[in-house]
Amino acid sequence: MSKPDGPLIELGSLEGQNEGHRTEAEVFNPDDFESIRLRRVFAYAIDVICIAVISVVATFAATILGVITFGVLTPLLLLILALIPLAYHTVLVGGPGSATLGMRFLNIRMERTAGGPPDYLIAFIHAAIFYLSVAATSSLILLVSLFNPRGRCLHDFVIDVVIRRVPLRS
Repeated sequence: MSKPDGPLIELGSLEGQNEGHRTEAEVFNPDDFESIRLRRVFAYAIDVICIAVISVVATFAATILGVITFGVLTPLLLLILALIPLAYHTVLVGGPGSATLGMRFLNIRMERTAGGPPDYLIAFIHAAIFYLSVAATSSLILLVSLFNPRGRCLHDFVIDVVIRRVPLRS
């Protein structure tokens, strides 16, 4: 290797100044994002199946409650059924695993770019922006992930999170 012409700067002395604010390059390596787009697609397909099963059970319970209350609770129950996907993502991503069931199956999880897991508020906002943007653009907004090396979607940029692969536990 050639020697640099300028003075050498020791980066170790700067560690205390930037504590708690790490850049993406310090936190993640390129292997964390190998085939991440495909993993996200399949993880969401698994999540759709899980949400469908939960929705069928909730619909059955809502129908019984609607009949028992002579339809008085039906509007409230319809609202609850509409919020199932949002609640699914918020509870699982904001929880200790930082991943939905589909994400866990494919060994990916959500993390803040500054480091650390997302909390419930971050998970809720992420899921809400995802569902609203996908509904408003007929899923075309997901094409944003094709134009960045880490496969981040627009809702990932807005919330400042990243979805990455996690190593298998032995």
